[in-house]
Amino acid sequence: MIKKYRNCRPLGPLAALCACLSLAAGVSANTAKLSLVDPNFIYVAERERFVEARKALAAGSMETFDSLYNSLDGYPLQPYLAHENLLRDWSVNRPNADDIDELSQFAKSVGQTHLTRKLTRKLQKRFADTEQWKLFLDLSDFRQAASLSCTTTRAKYELGQLKVFDQASLDLWLQPKKQPQICAEVLTVLEATSTLSVIDIWEKIYQAMAADKPEFAKPLLNYLATADRKKVAQWMASIDDPKAYLLSGELAADNVLNRRIIADLVVKWSKEDTTAAMNHWLSIRDDYVFYADRYYDTNRAISMRSAYRRMPEAHQWLYTFDAKPADLELQEWRIRTALRAEDWPAVRSGISELPVIEQQEDHWAYWEARALQQLGEPARAQVIYQELAELQSYHGFLSADRLKLDYSIYDDPFVVDRVLLDEIAAEPELIRAREFHFANLTGESRREWNSWIRNKSENELAAGAVLASHWSLYDRAIFTAGKTEQKRAISVRFPVLYRPEVAKASAKNRIEPAWIFGVMRRESAYIRDIKSGAGAVGLMQLMPNTAKYVAKLQGDKNWKGDLTNASTNIDFGAYYLRHVMDKFDDHQVLATASYNAGPHRIDQWLDSNIQDADIWIDTIPFTETRRYVRAVMAYAAIYEYHLTGQASRLSTKLRPIPASPDV
Repeated sequence: MIKKYRNCRPLGPLAALCACLSLAAGVSANTAKLSLVDPNFIYVAERERFVEARKALAAGSMETFDSLYNSLDGYPLQPYLAHENLLRDWSVNRPNADDIDELSQFAKSVGQTHLTRKLTRKLQKRFADTEQWKLFLDLSDFRQAASLSCTTTRAKYELGQLKVFDQASLDLWLQPKKQPQICAEVLTVLEATSTLSVIDIWEKIYQAMAADKPEFAKPLLNYLATADRKKVAQWMASIDDPKAYLLSGELAADNVLNRRIIADLVVKWSKEDTTAAMNHWLSIRDDYVFYADRYYDTNRAISMRSAYRRMPEAHQWLYTFDAKPADLELQEWRIRTALRAEDWPAVRSGISELPVIEQQEDHWAYWEARALQQLGEPARAQVIYQELAELQSYHGFLSADRLKLDYSIYDDPFVVDRVLLDEIAAEPELIRAREFHFANLTGESRREWNSWIRNKSENELAAGAVLASHWSLYDRAIFTAGKTEQKRAISVRFPVLYRPEVAKASAKNRIEPAWIFGVMRRESAYIRDIKSGAGAVGLMQLMPNTAKYVAKLQGDKNWKGDLTNASTNIDFGAYYLRHVMDKFDDHQVLATASYNAGPHRIDQWLDSNIQDADIWIDTIPFTETRRYVRAVMAYAAIYEYHLTGQASRLSTKLRPIPASPDV
């Protein structure tokens, strides 16, 4: 039976189990005439002067900047101008001890904010750039200073405070990577002047070999005894072809070094030939007394690789050793490999072995119901489906499909207290977030808002979500609402933005607007200028190379546009959705997965047989892609409800997954 729910409704069979948000003497987020000042009619002149001041500073017109700055006394963003002025000054001029005093005064005036942190780290960098090592170390004691262990090592060395390795510099030396030039030469000198322990030498060798970077271990060979030197040299030479050394018989003796080499090389071998590596490992692992963790990690690494590669043997191999109780990922992959094989007794058994709190998650509850149904217990399965169908989620919608019930999608708006709402609207961080937003400094806006969110109560978060929506900070409204227990406030959590652009892209590319909205909501949560760590940009998170590819397909070979432009981003994103839809024969599940992980990976994830789409989705090797496909399919249903008042059944879009054409 399911005991954990992510969504709830005010009435019905789950009412006793749900903790729906209900604030007395409140006001609906959708219908209230909020007692708040419209941001379009406050600080209008100040915002204009703020923008002009930034332009003057960028142009070096300091007289104009000073005049504008002084006219903004009391404006919430005036400290930001002071911060930008200091950044500019320290970039252009050589800083000195007086600048530490300037920083201290700024911190005293503004507090320990991210602006103080940014200034502190800028000044650290400038002291390092100008080789003012004492001032650099003096500044390192500041609360907002970065650790900068490499630069600190250089500073201590230059000031005569470091003659041999201390622990911080030794930790740097142990790392199997090329250190920045600022400390690389110092580490070389310290290595020559320090007495390295045997433990340190072996630790660096082990770290280098674990990282597949033998070049960092090779200089240490001369520290080793002759026999060890020969063996480590062979280990290094075998990284690209581990099979020969593993089968040579030279590692037969059961000693610490041989065990380390075997565990390392057998995992490396599994990258090229997982089956051969696993068979070899299983045949020799009991001939050695491995440390418990190394034994476990080696078993795990190879068997999990087989699971990620969707190998038929994976389920068997995952059971060739005992799972640690805390290793939830391994336990879950045992279930997923059973799902791929449609081994329903193993699915049910695997779920029963999960921690109780995990069994109660809606995805495992769904698969328990599916297993019960396949094992001839439809009545028990139906009870679970019935309860899941109350949820506004991917597995909730699939459960409703199995019972032919309407989806449990409806808007249950936040109800917030007027007094609390006014109090929240007066919070300095939120005022700054609002002003940054309207000054087109959206990154600063998000940073201020996120800082405010920390440790807020449910009621405060609900009020914050309503306020953000009222102020048109829609991405912060989504983010804040997601922190609450109220998952039904779909007008706040799933706003319909950029409707004209989506309608145009939908018609042009012959795809459902709800799907575009679902992708956009999952990809960026409507942060127009967002850039991911991988380099994806904008509302639909397009990689620049993908955008150039799309532009070329559309006839523009020299496109150099702006992906933070909403119209361009939606147009290109929708075009690429159509492109992957065409590649996968209008299969929306495969196209959605392809949009996230790339078409080449989808080809790798197809099995030798046709597979049910729900099984395929929940056994996608990449956690991010697995969650992504589920979220986009569910979000598209919610947006379709938003747009038309009725959501199509997911089951009509979850066509069977075709077999790989390469098998």
